[in-house]
Amino acid sequence: MANIAGYYTFNHRRFSFPAAFTQSYVQRQSAGSWLAGISYQGGSIKTTNKLKARNPNAPDVRIYVGHFGVGGGYGYNWVLGRRWLLHFSMLPTFVVYNRNNFTVNGDRKRAKRIRFNMIFNERAAIVHNFSPRYFAGATLTMNNSIFDDDVVVVNQNKWRARAFIGMRL
Repeated sequence: MANIAGYYTFNHRRFSFPAAFTQSYVQRQSAGSWLAGISYQGGSIKTTNKLKARNPNAPDVRIYVGHFGVGGGYGYNWVLGRRWLLHFSMLPTFVVYNRNNFTVNGDRKRAKRIRFNMIFNERAAIVHNFSPRYFAGATLTMNNSIFDDDVVVVNQNKWRARAFIGMRL
């Protein structure tokens, strides 16, 4: 599965995603921004030979998921006491195009092209600056999609948490 998201920050002079996620900037004052974004979520899932070995009557199944979405959201960085940064953002996108289908024993069924479905991209971070040079923190990125069709129903959730310690050069 692949999750790709791009965004545009309207208040880019005061609000910084890199301050929360790459620490290439230091945010000195609390600020937020409206976000415009695009998202793609796609991949393929299929049965394996191990499943067939355990259950010879199991059908050959392949599910292909491909969602492209456009939307907008909001992000905010709270600066607490000049040393702490808390970040929260949400960027929901509406699926405007999909290539979802599934195949069972060679019989392929396609999902409807346009339907009300969504991809959600949520992020959270906490960063502590020990000094202008040293920092530590944690990030959480969540990608969730909801796709419901008469033929194919897919609900995908991917969460990733990271902890880090670093030094600015």
